[in-house]
Amino acid sequence: MWKKSKITDQTANGQGPEQDMTHKKRAGIKRKSKVPGVMITQYVEELPEGKSTPDFLRKPIALTIQEGKLAVFKARVSGDPKPEVTWRRAQGDMSNMEKFQNKFDEATGEYHLEMPKVTSEEADTYKCYASNEYGKAVCTVILNVIEVGFKKKKAMEEMDASSTNPTEFRKLLRKRAKGEKKEEKHDGEIDERFWEVIMSADRKDYERICAEYGVKDFRVMLKKLNEKKEEREVEQAKYVEYLSNLKHIDLKGDGSASFEFEMELKDPTSRVFLYKDGVMLPFSDEMAMKHNLKTVGKKLIFTVKDLLPEDAGLYQVDVEEVNVFSTDFKIPCVDFIVKIQEVKAKEREDALFECVLSHPIARIKWTGKNSPLEHGDKYSISASEDKLIHRLLIKDCMQLDKGIYSASAGIKSCSAWLMVEADTEPAPTGKKKARKTTQAGGAGVDLEKLAEEQQGKLQKEKEERIEAIIKAKEEQQATIAENVVEEKAADDSALVEDPPVGRDTSKDKQTEIPPKKQEPPVVKSSISDGGQLKPVKEEPKVDASPKPVKTSPVVPNKVIAPPKSDVPEPDTQASEGDNSGRKRNTGPPVSDKVIDPKEGQSGPEEPEESPESNKSSGRTRQGPLLKDTVIGQITDPKEGQSGPEEPEESPESNKSSGRTRQGPLLKDKVIGQITDPKEGQSGPEEPEESPESNKRSGRTRQGPLLKDTVIDPGVQFVSGLSDVTALMGQPAELLCKVNSEQCEGAWFRDGKKISTEDGLTISKDGSTHKLLINSCQEEHSGKYRFEADGRKTEAMLNVKDPPRFDQNDLDAFSKPVTVKVGQNAIFKLPFVGCEPMKIQWYRDGEELLDESNVKIEKSTSHSRLLLSKCQRKETGEIKIRLKNEHGILEAVSKLIVLDKPTPPQGPVEVLESSAVCIDIKWRSPKDNGGRPVKNYLLERQQVGRNTWKKIGEIPGVPTYKDTDVDHGRKYCYRIRAVTEEGISEMIETDDIQAGTLAFPGVPAPPKVVSASNTCINLTWTAPSNTGGSRIVGYTLEKRKKGSNLWSYVNPTEEPIQEKKYVVKDIAVGMEYEFRVTAINVSGPGEPSNPSEFVFARDPKKPPGKVEDLKVTDTSYTTLSLSWTKPREEKGVQDDPKGYYVEVRQAESLEWARCNVTPILLTSFTVKGLKALSMYWVRVIATNEGGDGVPQDMDNYILAMPPPVRPRFTNNKVKSFMVVRAGNTVRITINFEASPWPEVDWLKDNVPVTKRVTISNSDGSSQMLIPSSERSDSGVYTIMVKNLVGQETFSVEVRVTDDPKPPGPVELEENVPGTVTVIWESSPDEKRDDHLHYTVSKLESTKNTWSSVADRVFNNKYTVCNIMPGREYHFRVYAKNDMGMSAPSESPTWGIERRKEKFVVNMPIYKTCDLRSPPAFLVPLKQHNAPKGYECYISCAVKGDPKPRITWYRNNVSLNTNTNYYISNICGVCSLLILHVGPKDVGEYTIIAENAMGRAECSTKFSVRE
Repeated sequence: MWKKSKITDQTANGQGPEQDMTHKKRAGIKRKSKVPGVMITQYVEELPEGKSTPDFLRKPIALTIQEGKLAVFKARVSGDPKPEVTWRRAQGDMSNMEKFQNKFDEATGEYHLEMPKVTSEEADTYKCYASNEYGKAVCTVILNVIEVGFKKKKAMEEMDASSTNPTEFRKLLRKRAKGEKKEEKHDGEIDERFWEVIMSADRKDYERICAEYGVKDFRVMLKKLNEKKEEREVEQAKYVEYLSNLKHIDLKGDGSASFEFEMELKDPTSRVFLYKDGVMLPFSDEMAMKHNLKTVGKKLIFTVKDLLPEDAGLYQVDVEEVNVFSTDFKIPCVDFIVKIQEVKAKEREDALFECVLSHPIARIKWTGKNSPLEHGDKYSISASEDKLIHRLLIKDCMQLDKGIYSASAGIKSCSAWLMVEADTEPAPTGKKKARKTTQAGGAGVDLEKLAEEQQGKLQKEKEERIEAIIKAKEEQQATIAENVVEEKAADDSALVEDPPVGRDTSKDKQTEIPPKKQEPPVVKSSISDGGQLKPVKEEPKVDASPKPVKTSPVVPNKVIAPPKSDVPEPDTQASEGDNSGRKRNTGPPVSDKVIDPKEGQSGPEEPEESPESNKSSGRTRQGPLLKDTVIGQITDPKEGQSGPEEPEESPESNKSSGRTRQGPLLKDKVIGQITDPKEGQSGPEEPEESPESNKRSGRTRQGPLLKDTVIDPGVQFVSGLSDVTALMGQPAELLCKVNSEQCEGAWFRDGKKISTEDGLTISKDGSTHKLLINSCQEEHSGKYRFEADGRKTEAMLNVKDPPRFDQNDLDAFSKPVTVKVGQNAIFKLPFVGCEPMKIQWYRDGEELLDESNVKIEKSTSHSRLLLSKCQRKETGEIKIRLKNEHGILEAVSKLIVLDKPTPPQGPVEVLESSAVCIDIKWRSPKDNGGRPVKNYLLERQQVGRNTWKKIGEIPGVPTYKDTDVDHGRKYCYRIRAVTEEGISEMIETDDIQAGTLAFPGVPAPPKVVSASNTCINLTWTAPSNTGGSRIVGYTLEKRKKGSNLWSYVNPTEEPIQEKKYVVKDIAVGMEYEFRVTAINVSGPGEPSNPSEFVFARDPKKPPGKVEDLKVTDTSYTTLSLSWTKPREEKGVQDDPKGYYVEVRQAESLEWARCNVTPILLTSFTVKGLKALSMYWVRVIATNEGGDGVPQDMDNYILAMPPPVRPRFTNNKVKSFMVVRAGNTVRITINFEASPWPEVDWLKDNVPVTKRVTISNSDGSSQMLIPSSERSDSGVYTIMVKNLVGQETFSVEVRVTDDPKPPGPVELEENVPGTVTVIWESSPDEKRDDHLHYTVSKLESTKNTWSSVADRVFNNKYTVCNIMPGREYHFRVYAKNDMGMSAPSESPTWGIERRKEKFVVNMPIYKTCDLRSPPAFLVPLKQHNAPKGYECYISCAVKGDPKPRITWYRNNVSLNTNTNYYISNICGVCSLLILHVGPKDVGEYTIIAENAMGRAECSTKFSVRE
């Protein structure tokens, strides 16, 4: 549950007059801050320059946090001088500096208020003050604490107590150790967090979630998961209409995370809460906070901004108290050791980004230009084996790829630019640039080495963590062992100081006995009822009160063992000593005294040791053991003495006690009855050791056993006192029972003896002692003790004073309070109960607070609620709730506020509107005002008149029949409800016409119930439109098939009253159809549609099986059937009217009907089959008598066409193709085959590699090489194979590129008149077997190149017909299937002719000077412009160089005046006067100047009004 803080401050933003006393009340100017919820008070009217009042840059945020966690409020302030920040709370002080810690973070400039281990007591309203000498700023924040239950709260209190009290630490450590053992999960138990996660997860994630939480038994998990889902669905159904499309939380690229789902609430006002690890989170719907909720239609999107590592956890969304969605958010603890670097790449080059992580992650997110990137043809995303190195390879970079690329791992990210440089090398004409095989980018460091070093660091850290865990466990175990030893030592010393009852302490001496050699172990013995010597269990004492402790040496003293009466019965509550946690007293080993009327002596006998005794103590005693006191009965005196025997030691003995006694055992005195005197002495026997004895004691006795003394046990308690809880004023009884009726005892309260007084009665009934308190009061609470003969038992009496009511007052309060509207209602109820008392008043479950019309009076004896000016809507349940530390009490009453009723409810229904009456009906008022409706007041108005006629009051039945109407007139009615409280507002009807001929609507077609040779049974339904009046009957008509004449079945003057009829006027074997007509007051309406045709004959027999069922055609999706109709056998099977076809898959047991209505044909095609699936088919014949027996196919049918041998259908595919390197190779082959064939592609009779993409579809197959290389050349063969056969088709693909030119060309003349051209091979000759050469020549007498040789496969060629005296040039080209290379030029062959130099004598021309001074081609004209208009003044001027133009008005330059717009375009100079006014009147002059001269032109300008 939550414990919400109470807002005691009801003013705006939590500010009020109750300012803290530490802040002086100073007059000032109050104003609001820009931050909502902050109030600023300014002490001075004007602030000095540079100074400012305090203000909040960030105010604290309200918290709802789980009990026991750390609560932190954070605030940032501003102001000059620097403000002082203080914190206050509305209720309670903050003086505890350990609980309320004020801190300042210099790095962030934030002021913190931290509350560690927050409890429900800290739930309150807190205020933060920021003040300086010029003002102060205040804001309010609320802390709500979620309580986690009583057990955890108690544990926290114990933890706090132990931290301050070291003496209690060991007990707390022991309790915690026991508690931790209880909290250990057994095998098969599953963490609750697992269920929260998996109930909102998809089925595909079940395996991953089970692996994370160590769940192995999937069958049990799924069964329990279904049960939990059903429980949650039942809970969600209270508030949620539907819930779907759950998407779990995921990281976004902008540093945020979000999850979403679609949900529709039954009540839109239901509250939605967000939790993280059980702590409520505040959120905003405007993206203004860290956690935000955005609603888009029915979709809810939760977003967490500015992610930090602490944002990881389990997020849950609740509607009210019901969980609807849970998602586990995990943020990997990872960072970038090496971030991605900027990459500069050239076009058609690959770019590589690399990074190294601090911790291994399988995959990180890559984004390019704010878009996520996926592995594919364009991007290659990879990671190293150790998952530390991650790479992004961008293939074939283009200008469009440049931009910012980012890598994100968890909440960490890094970004870098990719710069793509344009390629300066021009591409061949009409061809695309070839892709480059180089790669740009990379981290520039040895990433593998860094990753290896990081892997070593991680392994080292892991080993160090393991060692630290082991070391911590060892230290913890050592600390626990030391605490146990110290505790045992402390308990031993306490037992030495605590002498048992009846011990003679006067004989203690301060002597020390040296330890002796350890003898065989001996345990304390007792004499059983049967006279056998048996081990005695150590029982806890009833009285655990501390006693003075003395330390003394070991001497032979007498010790009286705890009496049996001190041990409570199993059904009796243990006394306070049992709950103290103390172990039984252990002191120095002394001889135990056994008291009995007959004392027997026992020899040096060593009794058996109980295994349980060794469990409870690990102490070791040294020194001689003294006499023991044993309570029991000895039946044989011979057993009093035992010889030097060594008893067997039970293994359970060592569990309870680890004490070891050393030294000689002294005399034991035994309390009991010895029935056989001979048993006083026993020989040297070794008695068997009881396994029960060793559980309690681990003491080892060494030395001879001495004589035991047996003493009478005395009084013992049969049942002790039990704690009693009583109410104030009620009786209480304490009783106990002893084993003797003669025993007298005394009663004590809180250590003081009590006797019979007022209200106390002490009585004795045999062995039962009673203490009766007639009327418990507060002073009667305390610890009561009863003592008898040295024995005592204690119990607590708790007197509680919860809230209580007097029954008469409660009966009076429970009676309803009835008031009228506007009056006051008072509720008062006295009560009794202890203070403080919390009083709350509720109305219909909503708490009432002091308001203008609600006053609540509270006192110690009663509470009074005053509701002023009550309204009708305030009617409801009034409840008072009282609460104090002892209980909660509630009382319920009722408030009834009387008012006049609301108007009757419409719409008014017209039951009948005829020529003689109008019958109307309406609904009673929605609210009768608290009184029943007695009458209705009606008024009527005839349409067209202005007056209303009062009809009068009618009884409180909401119907009226008006018989005073005129046929054809329209009327309107007003209706009011009348109660004892008054008359309601009216409701007015629409115009209602009396006597209108409104005919009924069309009934539904009649349905044939049955047919025979003698009659046909029909039924029908009434029309939805009755025409405004009741249906008085129906007429039924019939018609024979093939006839157009309808005839009445019933006489028209005798309508059919019921909606069914038996037609008997029929002819056997004829086929009929029927229709029905409704009749109301106005007359008959339109007839219905005809019914189905029915034969007037006895019912038919179902048809038989169809015959000759066979399959005519099949395909992958369809199946065609044909059959012949079944034979007719009279009296056995009749003719069919249609057929149904049903199919089912071979693995299914359900038949699916292919046609909804019966088919008339004897063939059918089934569609929508799955390819290559097996189906069973059957056909059913049907008629009016029902469905016949199905006819099944003998065998199943395979959904596939008839077998067809593979055959290629595209004959136009070329068997040889040439592709340029870098381009795409695509070969598409179409074929047909049945069944579906296997398609394989081979290259040179070897299966193609993975870089070749094969796409198969229905009837075709495509081979694709995205970016081809020369090595892809070869013969590609497609092999299509099915059950019938196989076919192959081959395509030779040659991948090549433009060849490189041959080497240098040389010329030789071996034979006169010829020239041998010799050249070096092209570099591509070795890898292109289709490469050859072409030789061209150019003669000096011709200007064109001519080819002299083509397809030359060697490196020389002899050219003939070389003419002397001419020059020749030769070119050699390399040529292949793709094209021709650049030529290789030869040197010139032949003798060059020498020619004289041609000289051209050019004439000498004179230069022309075009410069000229400025001159006006068009002068200025005189202008007379109207006032307020624009005016242009222009002229034309020439000159070379271009003259500079200056405008003047009255000899004042206008070139810089903004009121004029001056332009000079191609010598046309213009002056624009933007707004003509009187100031523009004057002489305007334009001056043109250049280096050659100056020109001037003037004109007059005037303005007319």
